[in-house]
Amino acid sequence: MTPPREWTIGTHSARFEPPDVLWMKIRGATSLQDAVSVLELYREVGGQRPFFLVTDLREATSVDLKARDHVSWNLRMEWFRGGIYIGAGVLQRAVASSMTFLHSLTGKESRPQHFVSTEEEARSLIALERASWGGQA
Repeated sequence: MTPPREWTIGTHSARFEPPDVLWMKIRGATSLQDAVSVLELYREVGGQRPFFLVTDLREATSVDLKARDHVSWNLRMEWFRGGIYIGAGVLQRAVASSMTFLHSLTGKESRPQHFVSTEEEARSLIALERASWGGQA
């Protein structure tokens, strides 16, 4: 069994849980450099296999506009199976939804996004997604 891997990016942290879940914990503000590093992490993990991204936003405060633009233009949907946000506020939900809408307008593919309150709800959603694929991880 592959052990979990962990990363620290500024004040944020990430942990890969085999076989296909990347848990992100966003603390405080997200700078452009944070966004560049996070995308490098997504590329590294997604280059191995598509993964579920679970982002805990309960301690997030703000995202630099340049960071948001960088993510919007450089994110590759083929890296992901889906996205789940824990504790997203109204503004965070709007930004995430608008990025999905923007991708649809530009012809880019998108992935399912879900908004939940707890890690347990996120795990339940992942189990449901896997079940819909016949249990494949």
